[in-house]
Amino acid sequence: MKLLPERISVLVLSEFLLSLACFIGSGLVVFGADGLAHGRLRGLIVAALSVVVSCFFSGLYRNLQSRSRVGLMLQLCGVFGIVLLLQGSFAYFGAALEVARWVTLLAVVTNFGVMFGWRLLYAKLLRTLFPAAPILFLGVDEVVCEIAEEIAARPELGFSVAGYLSDTHAPGSEIAAGGKVLGRTGELNAIAGRLRVRRIIAGMDEMRQHLPVAALVAAKRKGIVVEEAGTAYEMICRRVSSRTFRPSQIIFANELAVSPGVMALQSIYCNLLGLMAFICAVPVLALARIVIRLSSRGSALISEQYAGLNGIPFIASRLRCTYTDNPQKVTPAGRWIRALHLEYLPRIGNVVRGEMSLVGPAPVRLEFAEHLATLIPMYRQRQTVKPGLTGWTQIQATETDLPDAIREVESDLYYTKHISITLDAYILLHALRGVLPFLEE
Repeated sequence: MKLLPERISVLVLSEFLLSLACFIGSGLVVFGADGLAHGRLRGLIVAALSVVVSCFFSGLYRNLQSRSRVGLMLQLCGVFGIVLLLQGSFAYFGAALEVARWVTLLAVVTNFGVMFGWRLLYAKLLRTLFPAAPILFLGVDEVVCEIAEEIAARPELGFSVAGYLSDTHAPGSEIAAGGKVLGRTGELNAIAGRLRVRRIIAGMDEMRQHLPVAALVAAKRKGIVVEEAGTAYEMICRRVSSRTFRPSQIIFANELAVSPGVMALQSIYCNLLGLMAFICAVPVLALARIVIRLSSRGSALISEQYAGLNGIPFIASRLRCTYTDNPQKVTPAGRWIRALHLEYLPRIGNVVRGEMSLVGPAPVRLEFAEHLATLIPMYRQRQTVKPGLTGWTQIQATETDLPDAIREVESDLYYTKHISITLDAYILLHALRGVLPFLEE
């Protein structure tokens, strides 16, 4: 599993090297040969790293599409504003990581121009030197269309939609992401050769009925990657496809099994981090409860029963943000609590008790979990890990996404399949972007 596409990884590395060059160059300009002496190099490296980290938190590594040059400039202004804030913090607290004032100012101005130009140049280089690899879809179904739309929305993946082959749609029909039906499945070899495709994705309907086995074997001999739609859906959409998943993959292949060692390791570092977070949260929670009780009548906490690991119920609480007699109306204190993302802060106590994890599927109320388990066959598989304060599903969702229980379960299953310390760290960093108001886009 790749957390960052190759094109984004190359961009991250290149921008770190460019930032480091700008800070080192500025140090040499201001101090001459002594610019790297007396431990100054360590501060310059940290400053360059802070640029990359600020870009991450500002959302500049989510994709390679910029809304406009003006939008890119505004984002970079935010990035270097954070860098200057960090440098000021280092100087204020007397850390040995601060960079000299004039070096910082010169490096920031230089780095701003270099990164703005490099971003524009990098996009052009990708289009000219490394064009997107065309993908030919064998068949047309819902899963295939979702894959095509995801490819169109995420150019950083390095793929493009070459077209579709179908025996049920007329040639020339426009399907998804602007792709058209190029011919019948029997024309696979001729069309794949003409378009020079390097990857073929076979839809489930064609795999059951019209799969041209000989043509696909010949394509594999030529070095073309041939994948079923379910495998491609997981790689590109970063969810486990419920429509192509077979029970045998759980029963015989044990694909979604979670390693006991990984679970034990996650429990250790989540409990330790949760305990430190709980100690810091106690005064905040005490103040919040006082404010809630003073601003409206009723208890400061709302406690409900949720389904936990293996479906075992537990009680979790949240700060009350609405009136007790009108749950649809938010109290004045509730507006501030939600704006500061403090509503679910009491659940850190569940992490300390081992009922929840820092990262995992979103906790679901017990009655809803039991109902969903009867509707979605794969639902109980998401309960093989502890529910979390944040998770893969939560960071993938956007404000424009409508609630979709099946899609959420698919994302949860992707997390259970690929659970690791690296993935947890990636999710926590993304969650931090949403929690800190000044880091939001």
